[in-house]
Amino acid sequence: MTPDPALAREDVHRLLTEVGAYLHSRGWTATVYVAGGAAMTLLFDGRASTRDIDAVFRSDRGQLAAAVRDVADRHDLPVEWLNDRITSRVPAAPDTEATEIVLPGLHVLVSSERHLLAMKMLAGRDRDLPDLALLFGRLGITSPAQAVAITDEVFGPTYPVERPPGEYLEALAADVLEGL
Repeated sequence: MTPDPALAREDVHRLLTEVGAYLHSRGWTATVYVAGGAAMTLLFDGRASTRDIDAVFRSDRGQLAAAVRDVADRHDLPVEWLNDRITSRVPAAPDTEATEIVLPGLHVLVSSERHLLAMKMLAGRDRDLPDLALLFGRLGITSPAQAVAITDEVFGPTYPVERPPGEYLEALAADVLEGL
């Protein structure tokens, strides 16, 4: 089993297609909302690969889990290659700008740039800085206040976890801007 695979855009798309084919062959369908590094990999050339696919499962978990296990077994991947650990960090508001990928058996919604920015600002990890830099450029962010405003706008009053202090979010955004 590959402990930490590097999944390029083509790999992510192929594996999701296989999940859909498994579901479709059994007359099932599922919907997932892809966020994090996998969304960055699917949307942008600036993100070469991801280690896993973080998603919100919006369908029957048993059917989807069976499909994920099947694909993991066939490709020697960890069973968590497609996981829902990000669920607790996704904004409650619908992502009306999500990109749709419709595959037989699987409907994939890929997080929009604004939602990705908000989730990456909330996570605030060092490994998120390159993704934030790419998102800042795509969204035309030139000041920390702009990044914080988008984050607050996306999450609204319902942050999935306690809202980080404004000073922390501004400092994070300033660090990203300094690196541009």
